[in-house]
Amino acid sequence: MEMVAEGELSQGMRMPTVREVAGALGMSPAGVAAAWRELVDWRVLETKRRGGTTVLGPALPRRATRYDVMMKASEGIPLNLGHLTPDKSILPPLDRAFAAALRDARVHDAAPAPISEMLREAVEPNWPFQPGFMMATHGGIAAAELALQTSVRPGDRVIVDSPTVSRILDILESLGARAVPVTYREGGPDLGELRKALAMRPAAFVYQPVGNHPTGWSVTPDWIRQAADLLAEAHMPIIELVQAPLMHAQPWLSLGTRLPRIVVHVHAYNFFTGTDLRVGVVGGSDYYIDRMWQKLTFSSGWVSRILQNALAFQLTDPGALNSLRTYVETCRQRHGTMLDSLGRVGFTLPRTDGPTIWLPVPDEYVVTNQLSSRGIVVHPGSYFSPAPLASDHVLINGAALGGGHDMVAEAIGSIISGMFRRSSEIIDL
Repeated sequence: MEMVAEGELSQGMRMPTVREVAGALGMSPAGVAAAWRELVDWRVLETKRRGGTTVLGPALPRRATRYDVMMKASEGIPLNLGHLTPDKSILPPLDRAFAAALRDARVHDAAPAPISEMLREAVEPNWPFQPGFMMATHGGIAAAELALQTSVRPGDRVIVDSPTVSRILDILESLGARAVPVTYREGGPDLGELRKALAMRPAAFVYQPVGNHPTGWSVTPDWIRQAADLLAEAHMPIIELVQAPLMHAQPWLSLGTRLPRIVVHVHAYNFFTGTDLRVGVVGGSDYYIDRMWQKLTFSSGWVSRILQNALAFQLTDPGALNSLRTYVETCRQRHGTMLDSLGRVGFTLPRTDGPTIWLPVPDEYVVTNQLSSRGIVVHPGSYFSPAPLASDHVLINGAALGGGHDMVAEAIGSIISGMFRRSSEIIDL
């Protein structure tokens, strides 16, 4: 890596074979091959079948590729309907929450705790099963990343629901793990595909039991029963990520009711509190979550009690709860209004709790590019799957708009009508 960075090995240079390097260094070919694979992972070298190994250039840090692309796609675009971010103009106020958080006698206590007493008392009564261990994290995605970091090694296979949260796919790539997709159908991830995926000896299973992002679907009690039977002998973490729990009516379903020893259940709350109060809660398997907690203690990465207690206040204070319920109801109304507007231009879509809308389109890149030229951002469906999907989709945050739903729907409808019209003209020619 140093030789490439310093120019001794130039970009495009063809490298000697593994056997030649092993002979020159007095190493085993297997040891050299392992080093070559690591350099390929770092994008320093590239190996092609029949083409040998060549130098690509200096090592580049791993990036959250999908996240970077989605962020850049929204730069300078007035109307962002792609990101799952709350409309800050309608978020419940936080001033009373932070004032209450500071009254905790343990604020500034040097001894860390996995979760503050106030936050545990706020969330545990509504947890979908009795957790063996609970802790707070810097958001739901941070919890999922931590669970994967402490359980998955390079080369491992990890089962994921498909489509899924794009950040999960970025995390798996950064870990050098291979995502094994299982199609999320109405009612839950496909059980036949899950059975086949389990035969590959995966290191973890990541899925969304409630409000799959981006489809909005949730599992059913029957799915929980059948999946629990399939996973009864599993020796791996089952990581359940819920991106917007308060949008969905309780009781929330979880495999933790059947398999508490291996389930890591995650709730993210920043959709209801805003990006600066980014707190997630994870509860479930004491074995796997204790490993997550121990990892955090190396770098004092635990969550401030002030942030935890502010979230607890928002979830328990009567006045704050009223504001939160109003916010959730507004998001649901906006989501329903967007579905109605799309229905008027010809889309028949399932009624989910939102906030996401998974819209089928003939060509996701034509739709996203043309909407972008009109000042509207939506994201292509391919960003949410590790493998090609059966059909093209775009993701819309159905709760983002306070008005103008018909305008957005008509823009999408006109783009698709134009695509069909051009196709018809080509066929006639």
